[in-house]
Amino acid sequence: MKNQLTDWLKSEQQNIDKAIASAGIKYYNEHKNEPNFQYDLKKCHIESYNLIRGKDLCYDRPNTAFAYSLWYHPRRINTFLSFFLDKVLEHQGQHIEVFDLGAGAGAIQWGLGLIYAGLKRLGKNPPRITVINIDTSPFMLNYNKEYLWKEFLKVYPEIDNNFIVEYEVNSWNNERDLKTSNPILAASYLFDASDNKAEIANDFKSLVNKYKPNTVLLLTSSQPEKVQFLKELEREFKQQGYDTFNVLESNLIFNQPLTHINKIRTALGTNLNISELQRGSSWTDRSHSGLVLKKPQSEITFTFGTKSIGSLDIYNPPITVRREVTLNEKQKRAAKNTETPSIIVGPAGCGKSIVITEKIKNIVEESNYSPDLKILVTTFNKGLIGKLAEWLKDLLDPTKYSIRYDTNFHGFNDKSSHFTFKNSSHTNIRLLHFDMLPKLLGGVRYRGLVNHEQHFSLLREIIEKVKREEKINNDRFDNILNPDFLFEEYHRVIYGLQVGITKGEETYLNLTRKGRGNNPSLQKNSERRKLAWKCLTEYAQRMHNEGIQSFTLRRQYLYSKLKSGEVKPNYDYILVDEFQDCTEADFEIFYSMIKDPNNFTIAGDLAQSIHLGTAARIPRDERMTRRQFYRLDGSYRLPVRISECIKQLSTAIVERFGNDEGVTDITPYKGSPPGSRPIVVYGETYIEVAEKVKEVFKHYKIYDLERVTILEKDVELQREIVKKGLIAETDTILSLKGLEKECVLWSTRIPLEFEKEVFEFAYTIVTRTSCILIVAITDKTQNVYKKILGLLNSERLIMWDRETEQKFATFCEEYEPETIEDED
Repeated sequence: MKNQLTDWLKSEQQNIDKAIASAGIKYYNEHKNEPNFQYDLKKCHIESYNLIRGKDLCYDRPNTAFAYSLWYHPRRINTFLSFFLDKVLEHQGQHIEVFDLGAGAGAIQWGLGLIYAGLKRLGKNPPRITVINIDTSPFMLNYNKEYLWKEFLKVYPEIDNNFIVEYEVNSWNNERDLKTSNPILAASYLFDASDNKAEIANDFKSLVNKYKPNTVLLLTSSQPEKVQFLKELEREFKQQGYDTFNVLESNLIFNQPLTHINKIRTALGTNLNISELQRGSSWTDRSHSGLVLKKPQSEITFTFGTKSIGSLDIYNPPITVRREVTLNEKQKRAAKNTETPSIIVGPAGCGKSIVITEKIKNIVEESNYSPDLKILVTTFNKGLIGKLAEWLKDLLDPTKYSIRYDTNFHGFNDKSSHFTFKNSSHTNIRLLHFDMLPKLLGGVRYRGLVNHEQHFSLLREIIEKVKREEKINNDRFDNILNPDFLFEEYHRVIYGLQVGITKGEETYLNLTRKGRGNNPSLQKNSERRKLAWKCLTEYAQRMHNEGIQSFTLRRQYLYSKLKSGEVKPNYDYILVDEFQDCTEADFEIFYSMIKDPNNFTIAGDLAQSIHLGTAARIPRDERMTRRQFYRLDGSYRLPVRISECIKQLSTAIVERFGNDEGVTDITPYKGSPPGSRPIVVYGETYIEVAEKVKEVFKHYKIYDLERVTILEKDVELQREIVKKGLIAETDTILSLKGLEKECVLWSTRIPLEFEKEVFEFAYTIVTRTSCILIVAITDKTQNVYKKILGLLNSERLIMWDRETEQKFATFCEEYEPETIEDED
């Protein structure tokens, strides 16, 4: 039977060649008129050489799968065919289920489909076969589903309902309780990534240990370090009782010329001027190394009808329900209630907020939902407060608490909330946005909304008055006598370093302004510092006397009430998420509100300190015992290609902070959700950018995108994108910090409120995405961003078109390492 089937397969080489070529022609005709088609296709072919250069192929350009199919797809089919030919014939009459992890364009599916069709044409009854294609690249899966497989079915109509195919991005979930007796795990190039191979291997070994499949097929490229890696895995699996066999090139079935595919390659290469397409493709694949693992025992691991595979993940799926999230060991340690001051630090997406909610659950359960317990949870982000409440509702026992939300001015539910336990007469867990602490906990009266422009107008008025009084007629003091500097100075030094205004002049004139640096210079007791003080004292007095609403002044009032003993809130535990924007005075507020500062927990990342920059510090209370730092690593939310792209930016921020304990370097983690490299688009104006964003979104919507979130606030660009028929929103990073969005567009033409914090601002913007990041550059791109753009890893960027590639280098400046020193 095997000989007959092998002969039939050999006779089908031209038909398979033609089917792959026909899929390519169909795809080309549907996409050839796209503005960047020729450019992107050429880039796909250039990048395809990465595999033989020992680098990664990212599979995240729109035309990657098309380019891949005309070179690699026939080779991969040939590679898998002989292995699955033996496997199918071994299991005649039984259900075979194949989980193809890293399925790409579906070569295993094609190989099994050919065997299935061949058995039918030879009058045999093939087994029932299920192929579950799992990959992180929706482009690859979609090309198989919509182009390749449709052409296959035209040639082989024998494929019927007993040949089942599924396509899943990232993970597969068995909602039908599907049973199997012959599971096969195939890891097709899953270990090709140059980084994180150990993590992927550990995940894969856990998968094998959990489901104990009869057969495992591993395939990777033949680069020496990857061959060595397979050998290490082989030794480990042998110890677990698996027999191992190499996938041999001598077993390949197909060897005829690929006439139809090469005809297309030649025509495309000529018409589109892509020299890489002039190379002829063939069935032979010398660029792979493979390993088969097989259980030697004859019994069936899964008894049909009694066991099933529930789900398989290539990497970690996104968080949907909080209680279903499994914490890693570092996160579990950080979430323990140790009754010592806890500082949880780590890069964007490492799970700090998850740890906060887990720690609250642990505290509550250890107290057995005590009605006496009082916990305060606060952060600077309203949306994050709402998210923390949602997660706590998921984690806590719903029979033991009730929840009530604050109401806003209009009578609607706000994000802040109260959790009250059974038999309790007071709120047991208070979740409250930081800017509402003075009003709701301190009784500070709020008189309307805060208007930033009112503050800057007032400061400009005060500066002009001081200049007249001091007879200043030149620009010598302009870098301190300006609203931006004075506004920051008031928040960060007068309030933040607890200088105050009453009897504070001597303190201010001799104070080391921590983290404020010497640009602009403000020497102790200097004329410059005295001028700044004169402006700041009048600013404070005018705010107080005229009732001008200020977030900082409200905090000052709360600080004074706590220090004087007028307000005495006594919390058993206080937990602060996103602590990086807390000044020393803010920390003093917390220490004044907690019974024992050893029950104080903060979580954050100073690299995202957009309010304070390198002025951010973690001061301690004298009553504290030794503080415990918990350093989380890996960005589980941020797609790995984005983490790799911003690695140098992260490192630069760490260096700027010096050896501060609260900032950590980002660690790309292969277990993060799917997503592409950051996509750069250039347009002379925002109108041209909007047109290109529409094209980008059209292609990358395959990642299940619904809307574009523009940061910083760019209303003109948002309006133009909406005109193109897309859903778009725009906001400031101050509003979004701590929350994630699926598609973030960084508009580099928008000026920064605090230019000295450009590193922290840019880092926070690019780490807000959970999937796609678009970097928009125009002729109005702010100069302050150019050193940030220069820090991005160009190999981990997708230039959208030729114009963008040609322009991008002119927007980059070389960054000279710097640290921000305190001024003496």
